[in-house]
Amino acid sequence: MKYCVTVVRYGCLFVEANNPEEAMDIADHQTTDTVNWSDDWAPTDADEDDSEDDNQYITERAWN
Repeated sequence: MKYCVTVVRYGCLFVEANNPEEAMDIADHQTTDTVNWSDDWAPTDADEDDSEDDNQYITERAWN
């Protein structure tokens, strides 16, 4: 079977705001270059998908 796996990458922003809601709103309106990105990421979902050419699908682990 073929899958499209969604991955998320982690990062943080240091925000000064009046409350958590304002901090979240400010953070939600940033560009990727203002985020302090971690090297970590994680797969979150795998949905069956065979729409790509066969050579686009990964079949092996990059590392163990």
